[in-house]
Amino acid sequence: MGFALAMVPIVVTPGASFTLMATHALTSQRAVVRRVAGGTALGILSHATLAGLGLSMLVMRSAELYRTLQLAGAIYLIALGINSLRARPPELTTEPGRGLRTRTAFVANVLNPKAAAVYLTVAPQFLDSGTFTPANLLVLAGVHIALTATWLAVGAVALRSLSRRIRRVPWRAISGTGGVVLIGLGLKSLWDQGVVSGGGALTPR
Repeated sequence: MGFALAMVPIVVTPGASFTLMATHALTSQRAVVRRVAGGTALGILSHATLAGLGLSMLVMRSAELYRTLQLAGAIYLIALGINSLRARPPELTTEPGRGLRTRTAFVANVLNPKAAAVYLTVAPQFLDSGTFTPANLLVLAGVHIALTATWLAVGAVALRSLSRRIRRVPWRAISGTGGVVLIGLGLKSLWDQGVVSGGGALTPR
């Protein structure tokens, strides 16, 4: 329960997963929430497992590895944002396989060092040295996944309800806003690490 309460502010803070859901929630694609939640869940499980095995700690302590992961994640978010800005309305898209896929949300989450940091900073507050094991981290990951899936589902319902109330929410506006947010998240990640601002050497946080 304590871990769940601590995770609520982190989960409800808009990020890549919520933006991906919001961008596609009003389209004709089916199971958007399930795909985003599924991909995010796989990413969370990956972070929890790696933290339990000690690999995440290695990345967080190595400036070079951390920077590589940070750059890859930022570039991926920017690429997703550009694709969202360039996307055509669903009714004009006929090519198969162009819809949102589970692996898109997975890659966005697994390349996010801040998501990995949850299991190296927040989780240890609720586990001692004897209980900080892969199995117990997976239990906490299950709580994290449940909260995330619930938040994505609530967000999707709210967006669809809003769409019905005002009769029509322009798809281009939703897609464009989502694209800008994803690009903004990627640029913010680069800025935080001193890449965009031209700062000095990176220090893992």
